[in-house]
Amino acid sequence: MAKHVPFRVHFEDGHKVDVDAETAQEASKKALARHDGIIRKVKVVRESEAA
Repeated sequence: MAKHVPFRVHFEDGHKVDVDAETAQEASKKALARHDGIIRKVKVVRESEAA
């Protein structure tokens, strides 16, 4: 079982969604389930940013 990491998904309309996922592709799917829109980028949230 792979480790889940925090991702921040950025949408074209400026909305951001934080999700835990194994991959960026999985994070995109989870974010689209929460917010409808066009995804601009997906980034891993580093520990220093989360604090």
